[in-house]
Amino acid sequence: MSITPGEANAKYTQAWSEPDVDKRLELLEGSWADDGVFVDPEIPGGLVGREALSDYITRSYEEMPGLKISLTSDPEALGGRLRTRWVAVADSSETYTGTDFVEFTADGRISRLTMFYDSAPD
Repeated sequence: MSITPGEANAKYTQAWSEPDVDKRLELLEGSWADDGVFVDPEIPGGLVGREALSDYITRSYEEMPGLKISLTSDPEALGGRLRTRWVAVADSSETYTGTDFVEFTADGRISRLTMFYDSAPD
């Protein structure tokens, strides 16, 4: 299997907007490396693997009902890495923004994603 980094990033972004766990895992299967690592300010030690990431997305839905993620910039590629900006909106009208820095495996899947909040709800 091979995928372009842009396609992998698009599937990963779709996974954040997919409430059905099986469909989300299918998106992550095609975009996230078996040992892919997700790091953000809430999990500085990182999560490893698709199921751990999917579980984290599920917890995010529980904490922020109606969560929707959308990109606010075109992905920018540089030296096998990618940067993209996004916005998250929940039903409660909470809005926050962030930036992802993404690294890829040789087959194009995401090997590491480091996320930073640009603005976050209090």
